[in-house]
Amino acid sequence: MIGKMIALDWRSIKVYQIRGLFLPVAIFIFGYFLPLLVIPMSVFMFMSFSINPFAVEEKGDLNHLYLTLPVSRKEIVTGRYLFSLIAVLCGIALGTLMMPLANMVSVSKWFIGIEGYIVIIAFSYLIYAFFSLFIFPILFRFGYNKGKFWGFYLPVFLFAFFFSSYITFSAAPEYSAFTLNLLMKASENLFLVSGSMIAIATILLILSYIISLKAYSNRDF
Repeated sequence: MIGKMIALDWRSIKVYQIRGLFLPVAIFIFGYFLPLLVIPMSVFMFMSFSINPFAVEEKGDLNHLYLTLPVSRKEIVTGRYLFSLIAVLCGIALGTLMMPLANMVSVSKWFIGIEGYIVIIAFSYLIYAFFSLFIFPILFRFGYNKGKFWGFYLPVFLFAFFFSSYITFSAAPEYSAFTLNLLMKASENLFLVSGSMIAIATILLILSYIISLKAYSNRDF
């Protein structure tokens, strides 16, 4: 039944699917300024895309429809998280493919090797888990209309703020090698650094799921 819920979430956002075609373009544009942020940006944008079912179910009052089906609230929450994870995996795959392309035309060139890619992917997963800890519980508890500021717009604003701040920071001549040096040190301790980020991210994601499940189970419709 969880698989059917994932398919239902996908069909419910049909109106938004055409917008998903513009994600690679937006990711590539950001990659022009700093290719190293292509994968984190791709992950965040695909995570944001996976939130659309919340908006659709609110507009079409689909929660009442879901609850008339032979499906539990736990299955609804699980399906939504798995849908988001699938979207994020697509974001990782797309970002990994586009990063070398963005590097070819970027104002800066980065050659980081496989170890560097692993570190960036692990960091991107950590970003996803961190934001999911705030986004999903809020949307499951209050719905999209009531929770969209704290559960969507604010995280997007914060990510954009940190993203632009880091670009500005790394563009300064005295800090131009900071990112590369940090990445190289992390690559030299690949198992410790990447493993720690993946472990922390998984714990955050599980915590997010538990809180969301409790919030949605206690929600009145």
